[in-house]
Amino acid sequence: MPNKIRGMLLVVFALVPFLFAAAAHAAETTDIVNPIQTYTYEQMTEDIRQLAKSYPELIEYKSIGKTRYGREIWAVRLGTGDAKVLVNASHHAREWMTTNLVMNMIDQYAQLYVRNGAMNGRALQSVLNNTSIWFVPMVNPDGVTLQQKGLSAFPSEARAGLLAMNEKSSDFSRWKANVEGIDLNRQYPAEWKSIRNDSGRPYYKNFKGDEPLQTAETKAMVAFTKEVDPDMELSYHSSGSILYWNFHTLDKNLERDRKIMAQVAAMTGYTPVKPESNPSGGGFTDWFIQSLGRPGLTPEIGRYAGEGSLPLSEFPRIWIENRDLGLFAAQQGFELWKERIPVEYKSFDLILTEPLPLYSEADSRNKTGASLTAQPLKADARLGNWFRVDTWLGKSWIHVNKPLLGKIEVKESKVELTGKTLMYREPRLSSGILSELSPQTVTAFEQMEDWYHIRTWLGDAWIQVK
Repeated sequence: MPNKIRGMLLVVFALVPFLFAAAAHAAETTDIVNPIQTYTYEQMTEDIRQLAKSYPELIEYKSIGKTRYGREIWAVRLGTGDAKVLVNASHHAREWMTTNLVMNMIDQYAQLYVRNGAMNGRALQSVLNNTSIWFVPMVNPDGVTLQQKGLSAFPSEARAGLLAMNEKSSDFSRWKANVEGIDLNRQYPAEWKSIRNDSGRPYYKNFKGDEPLQTAETKAMVAFTKEVDPDMELSYHSSGSILYWNFHTLDKNLERDRKIMAQVAAMTGYTPVKPESNPSGGGFTDWFIQSLGRPGLTPEIGRYAGEGSLPLSEFPRIWIENRDLGLFAAQQGFELWKERIPVEYKSFDLILTEPLPLYSEADSRNKTGASLTAQPLKADARLGNWFRVDTWLGKSWIHVNKPLLGKIEVKESKVELTGKTLMYREPRLSSGILSELSPQTVTAFEQMEDWYHIRTWLGDAWIQVK
């Protein structure tokens, strides 16, 4: 049998277990998020944990900060792509239905991904293999909790102050600020000094604070945005079915952003807000556009609801209007990322630890149908975690979520272990511990810098000896 055919058969047989596993996972998927409810911080936290448990290869989460009363500000990553976009919700307490919306996005997108499905022509695997969507589903969890549950959710010593900021009313349904009485979407350093209609004191709405980024919530959002470096953002608010998209947008970006705005307006049916020459700033989208020069939009979901939260009966309509928007943002983010990040043309020693599909371009939409087995490779170009390699198809691209760079030398050597030594699946500390060896002398058959490949009762393993 020719070597080329033998290699292709090996790839097919290697992939069979993965295909059966994917099919089994697809059959098991079901809704985790129920968006037709008063969606609390506690419910959101439980759903985030369940989503990460159900889709461990696709979803991860972390806290980006804590509120005054110790609630975590969660960030959830959906997807494995190098490009990144950011979607946030519930800057304002009474606007918690935006959390219902983005949590439902995470759930529905993940289900379609494992089923290899599509939403209105957008193939989820292609989109989320190109772009990771970072969600911050509830920027203001203290404020949301106060709006939904009232004073009983807070320590007794805090209640007098909260009542004073709410004009002595125990009805907090109109509450918009965080629990310090600061409007989080008036806290960002984007012409903060000229913000209009400031309440001048801690209040249930509109107080911009004593200085920009005074609150834990906005400090966390700015630090996280700088860390993630997204190419586009959506900041969900309610209500009114309108769309903010411009804040002193530079002339060079105007055509780009206007085109994106027009597509989002057509998708949602929301009315774009006409840019002003002297807008009131301080919002997250204002800061994002001004500081990064990248597209940012603030969709105000739902029909106008006045000083209160949207009724749950609005959600089905809101979902239909917005269900594609996260995927659209991800696609736009990928194109913007490719324009911004240059291809690095040089030689890379790369070790594949699992079979990977081949692509004709550095884009998940351009799958060739062929794959490579786990093996050492040489790449001659890199774009993020995309690597270009020579194959029987010519130059092709592979995407490696966690690249293992380096060269493995095939040589036998004796290695003395003077203390207890951990064994790993791969030559890196993050690859997973297999077991532990007691002090002894072992025989290695491969070496990569200070990592040694040995044969054990558990199979082949790597140890690090410095």
